[in-house]
Amino acid sequence: MLASNVWMLGMKLSPNNPLRRPGYRFFMLFHVATSIGGGFHFVASHWVLYDDTKSPASTAWLVLSYLMPPLLLLPFCGVLADRCNRRKVLLLSTCYVLVLDCLLIAMIVWGAFRPSHLYVYAVLMSSGSTLFWTTLPAFLREHLSKAELLHANSLNTALMQGGYLMGAGLAGMLYGRLGAIGSFSMAAAGFAGAALGWVFIRRWFPDRPLKPKGRIGLRSFFDEFAEGLGYARANKPLFFFALFGLAPGYAAHMSNVLLVGFSTDSLQAGAEGFGLLDMSYGLGAMVCGLGLPLFLQRFGTRPTLPTIALFLVATSCLLVSFSQSLAFAMLCFAGFALFGQLVGILANTTLQRECEAEVVGRLGSLVNVVQYLLAPILVWGLGVYAELPRGRLLHEDSLRDGFVAIAIFYLLLAGASIFGTYPFLKRQEGRNEN
Repeated sequence: MLASNVWMLGMKLSPNNPLRRPGYRFFMLFHVATSIGGGFHFVASHWVLYDDTKSPASTAWLVLSYLMPPLLLLPFCGVLADRCNRRKVLLLSTCYVLVLDCLLIAMIVWGAFRPSHLYVYAVLMSSGSTLFWTTLPAFLREHLSKAELLHANSLNTALMQGGYLMGAGLAGMLYGRLGAIGSFSMAAAGFAGAALGWVFIRRWFPDRPLKPKGRIGLRSFFDEFAEGLGYARANKPLFFFALFGLAPGYAAHMSNVLLVGFSTDSLQAGAEGFGLLDMSYGLGAMVCGLGLPLFLQRFGTRPTLPTIALFLVATSCLLVSFSQSLAFAMLCFAGFALFGQLVGILANTTLQRECEAEVVGRLGSLVNVVQYLLAPILVWGLGVYAELPRGRLLHEDSLRDGFVAIAIFYLLLAGASIFGTYPFLKRQEGRNEN
């Protein structure tokens, strides 16, 4: 019966949809479970810290703790993603984070945990997640065709981002019952399931060692990183276009600084409101992921699409700052996610399609280096601004005014996209017509 249902599902899917593959369906199954667990961890860590300090600056420091290690590790992660067995790299990085989660739970049980320990945990965890998220796009590029990548990235956004933030919504509503230890345990269970998934996925996606075994040293790492840097210089239009794939990441980093305080102090909605706002972001990401392939199939990739989407991100963020009810704020946050993820999916899919498979890990790591160079400055500046007694832009409430500052940032990105994304997509459009 199950096989019949899968066959019927496959018949209804487009030829380029990777859900036709049993291996990809298995991948989505265990990775969505991991994402839901990650949502529980997100709410627990931010809520524990804010409840202890009552300060937006403390959550800014937490976000910074997640951002700083990748800046140093990304060049090495890109080389590892291109040089080593990608499935094993994904498995090891998942097991590493699982061990960290188990240690955190043990500290809570033993009574040794303090909220300030989350800063150390964030540094250690981001070291493993940096390697994971650098390798995953390269793994998908290795096992899927170029035609399947748009659907794959859209589905990843819909189900993984959506699962992560749906988990955050559930965590917000259940936190009073589960507490910190229950929420962190849900995260650990998700990573345990993912580790098993990476063990068994080789049944459908067999290992493909990318480089013959040889000497591994610091000099060889830098040589291979320099090769990736040279590829980026030779393909500057592609690299610059790919930078706009960072739009969803910046949205998440900056909103995370404000969201707990905004829910608690500005909307008076507490932990439940915090979780529901994250859930609405997840729903917006899901709508984008599920609807974007259909939209592009009907209307095509217009050169102005990223610019319009970034402008709508700014508009949604501005409306969040004026929201007086949780329901309206949730609606605006869903739009914030939808339009931001649209830009991210377009840029990331283009990078995977146009880049040579042998260097996709290194080029992706270079794009993320730019993110981690700028994100700490933006996050810390926003945290300091949210601590001010009153806002200086449109609102007296500095938390609301922080969303206005984010809207201005995205308006600037929309202006930059006129010179970055529009010419690139225009050339792509002309090449496809010829």
